[in-house]
This record gives sequence, structure tokens and C-alpha cells, in this order.
Amino acid sequence: PTLNSKITSRMVTSIRRYLREQGYEALIKDSDHSIDLELKNIQRLINLKVDGILLVPSSSDGLESALTKCKEAGIPIINLDTKLTDESLANVGLDIPFYGTNNYEGAKLAGEYVAKNFEKGTKTAILKGIEGQTNAADRYNGFIEGAGDTVTVVAEQTANWEVDQGYTAAQNIISANPDVELFFCCNDNMGIGALRAIKEANMQEQIQIIGFDAVSEALNLVENGEFLATVAQYPAEMGKLGVDNMLKIFDGGEAESYIDTGTEVITKDNVGEFKDYLKTFE
Repeated sequence: PTLNSKITSRMVTSIRRYLREQGYEALIKDSDHSIDLELKNIQRLINLKVDGILLVPSSSDGLESALTKCKEAGIPIINLDTKLTDESLANVGLDIPFYGTNNYEGAKLAGEYVAKNFEKGTKTAILKGIEGQTNAADRYNGFIEGAGDTVTVVAEQTANWEVDQGYTAAQNIISANPDVELFFCCNDNMGIGALRAIKEANMQEQIQIIGFDAVSEALNLVENGEFLATVAQYPAEMGKLGVDNMLKIFDGGEAESYIDTGTEVITKDNVGEFKDYLKTFE
């Protein structure tokens, strides 16, 4: 959706590397969270007669017209990271493979970590992603299930995955709920924004932060204790699997229909090991 995202940039680096090894060129189109721009970008790729499209959609629905055009042009699609809705695929009559994070299970792991390490009734705020995105709903719902009655949700607000919106939302939440003890931020960017607000309020001792994505800055914050944890996903693996399976299609074979690329809770205990893994994709 946007190359400003560390997750997307890791995936793109992986895609470029593995395609180059196989003698193919990657043509990257950045839609910057805009469905209108994404529709135009897909049309441009169709006009260029590309061999296949690895699609990281800006939204889980709203792309039916573009998917139909790809179908008519005979261009295979593999869906990475943000899953297209079953309804959209049914309307278009396509069964598009999906490889990515099971966001529900990843957030559930974070919730289970909270259930093991916090007292029952912990006053919790949740910063949510873009409304309408499957990932946003799955991360919220997974955390709620995993944490159970360990958390009492005192506030929740959409901050659209953005640092600045996370900062503003956290300011408002802290002001209205000065006894809040935990922020679960459905991505690290919003968590980074929340941390700024928490620091300005001098409440680092009271409020813990858990993020999601394991971007580089969040890993540093976990290491120095300013984030309690973040949930890692594996975008480089998404990119590699996308390339491998698209090449299967080019060779006349079939792609795997679904692959869960995995999640892991990253804390001070395992952050060093995870950073070493990431260095292999720099």
C-alpha cells in the first residue's frame, strides 16, 4: 500500500532479490493507501502486459473492477499481506492465492502475553488501524480474545496506522483516562506516536506499550524498555513465497492457495535474535 511502511519495504526488497535471481524484473507501484490510485496502477500494469501481479492491497475490498480486468487479460494475481475479502473474490469469480500474516492469531498471541503478565482488570487503551481493513479488525479482535478479562478496555480510537494520529489519539485518551495502564497499538507506528504522548505526560512508569509489526524503531524501543513488546510478522517471507509461487504459475503449475507466514511476540528476551534475522534482508 505504501513504500513508507517498513513492512512493505522489507517485502519489496525480498521480491526484487528473488525475482532478479530468476531473471525477472520487478515493477513496483506505490498506491499510498489510496484505492483510486491502486485501481489506476493496476490498469497501468495491465496496459504494460505484465506477466503477473503480486498485490498488496490498500483495502480488502473496492478493487473488483481491477481484478475483473486482470482476469479478462489473463494476468495471474497473488495476494500478499492484506487479504482481499471472500465476497470480493466471489463477485469477480476468482480464487486468488493469499500469503501473509494471520493477524488475528498474531494479536491473540499479544493478548495471551498480556493475560500471563498483567493483573486482571488492567485498564487498557487500544489504537486501531484503518476502518474496513481486514488486518485492522483481525488485530483488534485477536487481542481482545487473547487478553480476555485481564484487560478492561477504557478507550479505543482509530489512528489509521499513522505516528502523528497515534500521538494525538494517545494524548486524548490519557487526558480522559489518567489511570490507563496499557496501550495495545495495532501497529508500531501508532505505538511510536503513543510513546511520545506518554513521555510528554511523564507517565512511562505507569503505562506500558505493546505494538505490532516489529519495525526497526520498535525493536530498538523493545530493546531499551520503552516498548514492552511488539508482534513480529515476516514480510520478507511473504515476498519470497509470492515470487516462488508466481514462477510456478509461469511454468504451468499451480500456486499454493494459502500460506500463513507466521507471527511471534518480540520482547527483551528475543529481540536480539530477531534483529540478527532481519540483517539478512538488508
